[in-house]
Amino acid sequence: MSLGMTNTSAKSAKWIIYPVLVIIGTVIILLCNLIQHVTAPIKGEYYYSSFLSSNYTLLAKISFVIIGLLGGYYYNLNPWLSGLALFLIFPLTSIVEGAVYPGSHNLIPFEFGIHFFMALPTVAAVYVGRFVNSKVEKRKVQNV
Repeated sequence: MSLGMTNTSAKSAKWIIYPVLVIIGTVIILLCNLIQHVTAPIKGEYYYSSFLSSNYTLLAKISFVIIGLLGGYYYNLNPWLSGLALFLIFPLTSIVEGAVYPGSHNLIPFEFGIHFFMALPTVAAVYVGRFVNSKVEKRKVQNV
């Protein structure tokens, strides 16, 4: 009976990680802005979208992939949920800008497709992290 409760609590505790990944993704973009000193976008209706896209540089991409690898290895996360959680700030910004400035984001489904495409390396990194974890666990069992 206690094994079932432990498994349930472990699954419910794993769901806490996904909102943390949303925060981590936002912090990575903000830190890249502080470190790399990218020029500020022009004020207007696409200010925040431009800010995010200009700060999504190679350093940010590498950071997203490393976080994906670590999440897949240590927490055995769902690759699709964790990859999309890290990139959730991008579609949320598009939605908010589209609501504040009517007519600014006319092609939101296509933007979501681009954001999904941007998240694919992170999703692949989580898969790799899970794969490496399963191989390490298998090797531990064989050595015992």
